Amino acid sequence: MKRNYHQIRNLIDSAKSLLTGISINYNSEIGPKTKKLVEICNSIASLAKEIHPEITNILLNATSNIVNRQIIPVSPYGPMVNKDFINAYSFGDLRTTIKILDVLYPQQEQKDNKFFISHSSEDETIVNGFITNILMLGCGFRRTDIFCTLDHTAIRTGDDFRNEIIENMKKCDYVLCMISDNYKNSEVCQNELGAAWAMEGKRVLPFKFPDLDFKEIGFLNVVKQAADIVDRSKLDELYNELCQFYDLSQDWVNYNKQKDTFVELFNSQ
Repeated sequence: MKRNYHQIRNLIDSAKSLLTGISINYNSEIGPKTKKLVEICNSIASLAKEIHPEITNILLNATSNIVNRQIIPVSPYGPMVNKDFINAYSFGDLRTTIKILDVLYPQQEQKDNKFFISHSSEDETIVNGFITNILMLGCGFRRTDIFCTLDHTAIRTGDDFRNEIIENMKKCDYVLCMISDNYKNSEVCQNELGAAWAMEGKRVLPFKFPDLDFKEIGFLNVVKQAADIVDRSKLDELYNELCQFYDLSQDWVNYNKQKDTFVELFNSQ
């Protein structure tokens, strides 16, 4: 559902951009921009069909009738040829539907944090390295996409940190648990781990430090196999999943460079 939201929002933005560049009248021929608009609207309909069936029907009806084919002479006395003109009524339906979708899928939804980092403050260097090299430089996420209490602006002075943690965990897509000996010995970290598993709709991914045995990471993780935080194949799985979930363009050359930097940082500690 979350991935569809972001995909639809991106498609809406593309459609809006195309609409500003298409000016039609009753003699406007089908051009490349209109063809691209139809392609985008069909993609939106495919993603939104279960959530908004009525809107999907309008989009599909408009795209299937957007072409007004006429047989006209090449010249006053020349041969007759087929010409594809824009059906102004169908084009109007597309434009109106995109405006409706723009309201249904507001930009502010994307401002929620995508990641909640559950960690021990004793592991600051490793956690910051993971955020910087893997999530930001490797995947291309912004610092504002990530909630981590190592960022001193994450919780304001005077705020109840327990409420802030729970509220930010509710808003995220992923909870990434950085499980170390320090993490295991922290009551706050254990509470975060329990809260993450109890919430619906969260992708909880435990990453354990290599010096911990899989059996040592706690009973809450028995149902979910943890990954070594420096296991390159597991980090690749994470990158591939995030690119698919958020519809990101993959750049494996850059990602592998950042991944190696993070692993080197970990091994140097």
